[in-house]
Amino acid sequence: MWKLNSLRQLVQAAVPDLARDPERLIVMANDGQAVSTLAGGLSFEYRYTAAITVLDYTGHTDALFVPILAWVRVNQSDLLDNPTSQARGIEFNVEHLNTAAVDIGIRVPLTERAIVRADPAHATRFNVTHPPEPSLVEGSATDQLERWELWMKDQLLAQWDMAPPPEIARFAL
Repeated sequence: MWKLNSLRQLVQAAVPDLARDPERLIVMANDGQAVSTLAGGLSFEYRYTAAITVLDYTGHTDALFVPILAWVRVNQSDLLDNPTSQARGIEFNVEHLNTAAVDIGIRVPLTERAIVRADPAHATRFNVTHPPEPSLVEGSATDQLERWELWMKDQLLAQWDMAPPPEIARFAL
């Protein structure tokens, strides 16, 4: 499940406190399913909820949510454009530990396709691939990462490196 690791890397890189102290970031898959049909092979889809827990967090919550939403736009865009998914959205809960720190839990529903095909050169072998997410707009992505930053007034809240969105145009802001 590459999305789970990708999401963890993003959150850890975006928030300097978590980059310095990664033990305060817990990322797990909950409510997982491997869903398949009898249609022509062993291909299936992982469905799960990424549960992101940040312990003893003293930063601004925007520093968590904006990078996550940018990641979702590229890696799970149906959460933003499907009315059923929008209704559920990205869920969260916050537990205040004291006047400055909270534990925050963020839940992001994710899917990942696994395409399984018989190997024509070997009668008892299968090959599995994980295709990229479909793009909302046609275009080509580059392999180079871009540096993204989130500012509030004159304070840098978060920064992260991310592959550009698959569409040619940037996010409409």
